[in-house]
Amino acid sequence: MTIQQVLYVLEVASLRSISQAAQRLYISQSALSQQLRRLEEELGYPIFSRTAHGLELTKDGSVFVREATPVAENWKHFSAAIQREHSPEKIRLRLGIGSRVYSNNLFSQVMDFFRANPRIEVTLVTEAGNDALEALRRGELDLALDRLPVGEEETDNSRFFFCPLIRERQCVLMKLDDPRAAMEGISFRELQNSTMMSGLENSAEDRSMREICRKNHIKFSRVYRSDGIDTNMRLVRDGVGVAMGPASFADYFHVAAVPLVPETWVSLQFICLKSSLKRPEARQFRDYLLAICKQRETLAGARA
Repeated sequence: MTIQQVLYVLEVASLRSISQAAQRLYISQSALSQQLRRLEEELGYPIFSRTAHGLELTKDGSVFVREATPVAENWKHFSAAIQREHSPEKIRLRLGIGSRVYSNNLFSQVMDFFRANPRIEVTLVTEAGNDALEALRRGELDLALDRLPVGEEETDNSRFFFCPLIRERQCVLMKLDDPRAAMEGISFRELQNSTMMSGLENSAEDRSMREICRKNHIKFSRVYRSDGIDTNMRLVRDGVGVAMGPASFADYFHVAAVPLVPETWVSLQFICLKSSLKRPEARQFRDYLLAICKQRETLAGARA
């Protein structure tokens, strides 16, 4: 029996899922299953049993977890004590986070990555969508998770690295009891003379809105601007006007989301300067996010 196997058991017992535990432990599901099987063979009894509700601890497994928990805590304190004086230098990372990270429930998994990599000292910059690209250009951010402004998908392609993570259909967001909320789709033409919510003047969001207006020859009767998505969504909920955003905003901000017609798709992207990909932690973080999003896509396809 190894301490690593003990820690594996405790992680699986906490999550009641081998797949989720493997993701958090940064190993493959098959490797984790193999380690658990080896330990059970050595012990001579099963630790987990499969039920309709997922993994459950057996009677012997419950005893194992109870006895192993203080061992794991002691190991944690021991490891910290002997590494304290010779701990490697901290790696600083400034990460811009757009609102789509939250609405797609990706934030907790982003933080799982940094919890598992304590050497990385992360600074989170929220509302990066106000201008993540410019912040990256100026060196104020190292990485960003956000969408690209409409019309700027090919921005500085020689300098920037873009990697799509989650693709979503663009919608018109409105108050839940808005008469248009029951529509199956809404065209840009039907937004003529509406009141629109937008970001600060010349922000990424504002540039996107102006590009949409230019392409579709529409004019809004009034535009309310804010530097915070929460403020804009509150105005939408109060029926002051409409906004544009992905379908995931509907449940997250408690608004109605009517798909744009014709279909328009926008992706949450991993964005950085190409020079930043020389950093191992940037590549590791990118690969981690891609694996998560791929797994989500596979699960969604299976449910469909």
